[in-house]
Amino acid sequence: MLTVLGALVVLAVLAVARYGADSRFDSGPDPRDPARPRGPQYAHTPAADLALLAALGRRIAAHGRAWESYDRALRPWEQDASRPRERV
Repeated sequence: MLTVLGALVVLAVLAVARYGADSRFDSGPDPRDPARPRGPQYAHTPAADLALLAALGRRIAAHGRAWESYDRALRPWEQDASRPRERV
């Protein structure tokens, strides 16, 4: 029970740190404060973060498929038994 409560507290702190960090830039740049950026600021949203995670998952899956294809190319004699073999 204590572990679950601790995990929830850590997740809450991370969520506040991630999504509450850009709230001071919502009013636009302040020319009197040189520490504030002058360029456009993009808010972190959960949807944008999920899109990034989905793109990362697709890249990891594509990397795995590429390695499987390379591994199959190294051993052409180990083909699937379900596929008919071509006669030359």
